[in-house]
Amino acid sequence: MNTNKFFLLIFGIGFSIYGLAQPKSAKITETQRIEFDKQFFAGMKEKLINNFAEAEADFRKALAIDPLNANTHFQLATVLQAQRKIQEATIAAEQAVKLDGGNEWYNRFLVELYKKQQLYEPAVKVCEAYYKKSGDVLFLYELSGLQILLNKPEKALEALNEIEKKHGIKEELSRQKEQLYLSMNKLKKAIIEIEKLSNAFPLNMTYKGMLADLYLANGKENEALSIYNKILETEPQNGYAAFSLADYYKIKNDDLKYYENLHKGMISDANPKIKTQVLSKLIPSTDFGSAHKEKCNALIEDFIKTNANDVAPYLFKGDMYLQERNYEEARKFYKQASERNESSLLAWEQILFCDQQMQRFDLMQIDCAKLIELFPTYPTAYLYLSLASKHLKQYDKALQTAREGLNYADNEEMIAQMLNNLGDVAHYAKQYELSDSAYEAALVLQPNNANALNNYAYFLSLRKVKLNKADSMSLKSIKLDPENPSNLDTYGWILYEKKDYENAKTYIEKSLKIAPENAEVVEHLGDILYMLNQKEAALENWVKAKKMGAESDGLNKKIKDKKL
Repeated sequence: MNTNKFFLLIFGIGFSIYGLAQPKSAKITETQRIEFDKQFFAGMKEKLINNFAEAEADFRKALAIDPLNANTHFQLATVLQAQRKIQEATIAAEQAVKLDGGNEWYNRFLVELYKKQQLYEPAVKVCEAYYKKSGDVLFLYELSGLQILLNKPEKALEALNEIEKKHGIKEELSRQKEQLYLSMNKLKKAIIEIEKLSNAFPLNMTYKGMLADLYLANGKENEALSIYNKILETEPQNGYAAFSLADYYKIKNDDLKYYENLHKGMISDANPKIKTQVLSKLIPSTDFGSAHKEKCNALIEDFIKTNANDVAPYLFKGDMYLQERNYEEARKFYKQASERNESSLLAWEQILFCDQQMQRFDLMQIDCAKLIELFPTYPTAYLYLSLASKHLKQYDKALQTAREGLNYADNEEMIAQMLNNLGDVAHYAKQYELSDSAYEAALVLQPNNANALNNYAYFLSLRKVKLNKADSMSLKSIKLDPENPSNLDTYGWILYEKKDYENAKTYIEKSLKIAPENAEVVEHLGDILYMLNQKEAALENWVKAKKMGAESDGLNKKIKDKKL
């Protein structure tokens, strides 16, 4: 049991809701009893429908008739607590316990109220008093946790020892006592606790492993190694011991035995989560040379062979290919992971990443459709589907998906991203008013979003409208992100539209210095050079842009006519 948590309490469960069988009650007439019941039942009704203020009023009326009714004090405490009137709730709960100290639920609730206010000493007294009356060990567990909060580990140990006397040696008790002794720097006593546990259950190799871990962590290497080896002799498939031995040999810089034991752990029947934890530490290593990659791949293959239906090894295999930028192979293994568990969102996110890196927008469309089928309210799937459709020039579909995705955006960052995308695809769908509105909304949310400022400015410049506004937004984007070649190109193009060709050339050239392979920017430079009467240089840049992959009727016409 976790000593930092107490009891799950559902108010009103575990005792009569009618205020009956009270150990103490005021002497009241039958008429008063009828009126009391009326007020009490009214309070319970209001409480059940969460009308806590009304319930409080009804319970107070009932207590005015019978002030010694413990259950009514308790019910009043619960509705006061629900209204966050913690101090008043505490007074009412104290009165309930005073009137009926043998009621478990009243005592539990009062302890929880004290803990909310960090009143640990009074909570200790309640636990001690109730345990003395009832012998309920749950209150001993709570008492131990309270003593820890009071920084009294010796007192916490007393409570745990009392539980052990009543119920014998148990793992949870031994582990708690071990941790307490370690916190007190009493290593020998911590070891004794785990030795007791191991001796009490000699056939349980897990407990022997716990003891070996404790030995190893505290410099008793020979004792630890002896136990690990005995475990593996008894249970050759014990991955827990194999991984622990691997940790030991890593510390000793014995790589051969380190990987040998990692291999034993990977082919063992250890929980896949443990294997995942081991590989998670191993794969992001900074020492990622070819030899290390080979060893990691071998361990992943072991994992796959032993746990063929688990998602994790296929994700690791995909990650290994991702390290090599082999997106096609990486995607293959991420797909295999998703086939083992369609609900693995991580696998799907990695698949979409690979689609994007390969510029396979046809595959992205298919993958996003499947992802939306599995997770119909997952906004990223709509965003990627819209992006894929835009790249495939299916602008109506891109626009529809962009609109739909906005319905599921659940935080400011995602809403802004969705609005930026909507502005983008609306422009290509020639719905310019919608495009402008989307960008305006995005910039209300994030006024310093350099990407939104740049894209909005660029699209305005392409339409040759609101050029002063575009100029201002573009300059702001450059201040926010001065080394972004797209921002520099946009500002250069705005200056071109404003016929400031010399300055336009400066910014376009800055952009190309950072990203020289951008065909669209090369074409822009050609246009500017033409306007500066450098017509041969202009033609050279248009031809160069076409060779780099730029393709449009406008570019072909410029090359053919050798002029704008």
